[in-house]
Amino acid sequence: MATPSQYELSDPPSDAISAIKFAPASLRLLVASWDKNVYLYDTTESGGRLLQTFQHRAPVLDVCFGDSDEDAYMTGLDWDVRQ
Repeated sequence: MATPSQYELSDPPSDAISAIKFAPASLRLLVASWDKNVYLYDTTESGGRLLQTFQHRAPVLDVCFGDSDEDAYMTGLDWDVRQ
């Protein structure tokens, strides 16, 4: 059985987290938050390095990766599905 890993993000969201997803082929992490942002982290480093932030008009409820680790989809209370 694999040992579970824990990640404490160095730049976490400022409000509640609604969804987290790891990329299927890398250690990238998508985090959806009620602070109206989606955060993309590289978790190969301790604390996770924030790569990019995607702003929405309303809280974000869910995220997922697409066919590759470069594609991400997100949706929230603004009724938009964004890539």
